[in-house]
Amino acid sequence: MARTQKITQYQVTEWKNTLEQMLEEGNFRQDGRLLSPAGIAERKQEIAMLRGLNTLRVGQVVDLDTVQPIYKHPKED
Repeated sequence: MARTQKITQYQVTEWKNTLEQMLEEGNFRQDGRLLSPAGIAERKQEIAMLRGLNTLRVGQVVDLDTVQPIYKHPKED
């Protein structure tokens, strides 16, 4: 059985704020120095993950292991 959780408003707000901050920082560290190529690749991966999280909505149920929405299928008669 998958571990599930309903998305909260706090989570949605936190993901949005983190994504905005990472996009503003670009390929730079907080102290203004340029990231290494490995750091840039990691930042791009984190941004992609945050963009995926930002498609989730408050009240939506997700699988915590894959962070994918769980859609309830209508019961078959």
